[in-house]
Amino acid sequence: MRIKDSTRNPACFKAAWKYFFDKGAYLLLINVLPSLLIPFALSPTGALKYLFSYKTIAPENFFDMLVKVYELPFEYWYIGIIGLVLFVFDIAIMLGVIDRHMRIGEFTVSPSRVKVRLNFNVLTALRFIVLASVAFEILNLLSVAFYYLWWELCKNRVGWLVLSSITQVVLQLGMISIMSRVILWPPYCLHTGMKAKDAFKQATKSISGRVIPTMLHIVLAILPVEIAMIITGALGAGVVAQFILDVIAYLYVVPFYLVLMYTLFYDVTGTERVDLERKEQSIWSKSISISFSFSNNI
Repeated sequence: MRIKDSTRNPACFKAAWKYFFDKGAYLLLINVLPSLLIPFALSPTGALKYLFSYKTIAPENFFDMLVKVYELPFEYWYIGIIGLVLFVFDIAIMLGVIDRHMRIGEFTVSPSRVKVRLNFNVLTALRFIVLASVAFEILNLLSVAFYYLWWELCKNRVGWLVLSSITQVVLQLGMISIMSRVILWPPYCLHTGMKAKDAFKQATKSISGRVIPTMLHIVLAILPVEIAMIITGALGAGVVAQFILDVIAYLYVVPFYLVLMYTLFYDVTGTERVDLERKEQSIWSKSISISFSFSNNI
């Protein structure tokens, strides 16, 4: 497999957005159920929302603050676990949908293909979900740890808000950096025949020249949710608003990330994208085929 200079062709990022706006609605539909359940276990906006409690916070200890930050997940954690299990299958299916379209030009969510996609992709999806979930949970725990540290050091609410806000920005950028550096790991696992460890090394090496632009586009994807969370937090919106924003974040950010993943992979490896050729065949009909017929092709 030929590996291109990873610093070249920034146009692939534009191609990722174009693909997402063209096909993303179908991927969002696949992603609905897990997105409704995962926030009960992993809330991407919980630590940010807690910052707006600076006028009333009075934690007795670290665990008291931790419970308040994890207000929703602690009470209904088992629902989130179900969501994470479904998320593994969901990711496996979306990986297959996107890859098949780019590889042979056929975009299909046929039920007859689900078993094949799960057989080929579910282990890779599981590894990636575990990695992302562990990194995400460490991020949240570090957020609470620093929140409590700043509270103990200064006891000043405004000072705590400033220090905690800076901490949240730094930790979020750290998480985005991690997800940018490992973004090519799943396709390298699925397409090169490498062992997971070797694929991980090759993936991080291949993306090395594109980490910053990849981070930028992930930031652009999550920015609307961040802005909405800041607005609702400033207005004093409660846990329902937090839950809705969490669902929205999972619903569209994950499909965009997978689209960006495969757009980068095909560009970095120099693999031809057949979907770009077939797109021009007809200007009157959608190039998307949602087939419910049985097929023997992978």
